[in-house]
Amino acid sequence: MTLLVMGSVNRDITAQLGEFPQPGETVLARAAETATGGKSANQAVAAALVGADSHLVARCGADTAGTEAVTSLLEAGVRAEAVTPGRGAQGMAFITVRADGENTIVVVPGANAELTADDCPPALLERAAWVLLSLEVPLETVLEMAARSRAAGTKVALNASPLPAGAVDLQNVDMVTVNEGEAQHLLEGAPQTEAASSDPASSDPADPAALLGLETLIVTRGGEGAVLHRRGQPAVEVPGVPVKAVDTSGCGDAFAGALVGRLTCGDSLQTAATTAARFAADAATRFGAQSSYPRDFTASTGS
Repeated sequence: MTLLVMGSVNRDITAQLGEFPQPGETVLARAAETATGGKSANQAVAAALVGADSHLVARCGADTAGTEAVTSLLEAGVRAEAVTPGRGAQGMAFITVRADGENTIVVVPGANAELTADDCPPALLERAAWVLLSLEVPLETVLEMAARSRAAGTKVALNASPLPAGAVDLQNVDMVTVNEGEAQHLLEGAPQTEAASSDPASSDPADPAALLGLETLIVTRGGEGAVLHRRGQPAVEVPGVPVKAVDTSGCGDAFAGALVGRLTCGDSLQTAATTAARFAADAATRFGAQSSYPRDFTASTGS
């Protein structure tokens, strides 16, 4: 089956630092690199590298950077026929990576801001088992695409990052992946969906998936793995993989893409999450986002 990833593609400019600068301070970087990134592009690459038939729908720049982004996606095994040039320049991400692997990221949307639900070919949506969305493109595009996917009978996964200041409507979303801080924000600030309000289990704070009206909520915990919350079921911990992390940028995308990629391949949720944790941990041992993703990865086996 097909995985459809819809959202952003950027040019990443990454600087390696000993320490993040303070306001008004200038620091010298140890090294820098330029590569293709963007949350959705990263996720599509991760999915392709774990064996999924991964299609990306996105707006690249009408410039050399946009052309280079499409080339790098194709080289990673992503089907990029629905990555089309926008009117604006390529989206950009400015990333600083500290010596311990922590990072800061500033994104300039560029052509990503032009993406609409109409950019997705209907025939591609009809073939998709899952659609994976994230929030580096206009929120109205994400919500409309989720609604169209639900109407088509396609499962919807949302990597709810970067979170907007207001609430995110999750009524057409089946599964959400977030880190611990994002999960807290969703649970504290987002209004319950109609489905959650009508579900007696939604009053149980130990069932965060039900509280949000979701089938599944997955909370990533960096090097400590992830926790799987399925509506009406006990939480399941997926252990992390100990590694010497040098750069964590793109690791959340690596997890989300590998997870939904393996679900598309027919794996169970726990097996897919185990693969995703291993894939993301491997990526943390190298610099960069897509460039750090392992090209010779073997997925987990199990039911």
